[in-house]
Amino acid sequence: MARDYSHYQSFKYKAGGAARTRAPQDLVWEVVAGIGGEDRYYTMNYLWTVREVMDAAVGGPGMRRTRPVGHEPRPGDHIDSWEVLVADRPRRLALIFGMKAPGRGVLEFDLARLHGRTRLTATAYWQPDGFSGLLYWRAMQPAHLVLFDRLTSEICRRAEDRARDLPQPAGAAALTSAPEDAAG
Repeated sequence: MARDYSHYQSFKYKAGGAARTRAPQDLVWEVVAGIGGEDRYYTMNYLWTVREVMDAAVGGPGMRRTRPVGHEPRPGDHIDSWEVLVADRPRRLALIFGMKAPGRGVLEFDLARLHGRTRLTATAYWQPDGFSGLLYWRAMQPAHLVLFDRLTSEICRRAEDRARDLPQPAGAAALTSAPEDAAG
């Protein structure tokens, strides 16, 4: 029976991080949409690899390296063990967690243009299946405390690198990214 992910934003638990950049939203989207496959996850790949090995050991798809070929991600496509739920260029990419775990999860990237900058957030949503699902979420929390801030900062940095390779108008401001502060 298929599981319903349509209301993933109301899942019981969430963790995330955010960063801002002067890079154009389309360039940030390109980096977000390129996640997975041989490019991996841009930061802390050793943690992703540990989780993938654990998943593969229990018969899950953890070590799969796949990406859409010839097009940007679309709903139903697979990026490694994730399934694309939402691909709304250049605003949102949501991926269904496909590894074996006691619950349902979605990783969402949200991009918005605010005050001349692009704001990128990455949020993991988790709906546990019972007590073991809660324990699983709690076990992942230490990694989540740093992972999503680093991930969004690295995506923004890579978008800035791409923007630097484009011709810049005279007097254009330097491109810099910054983690989101509590005021957002």
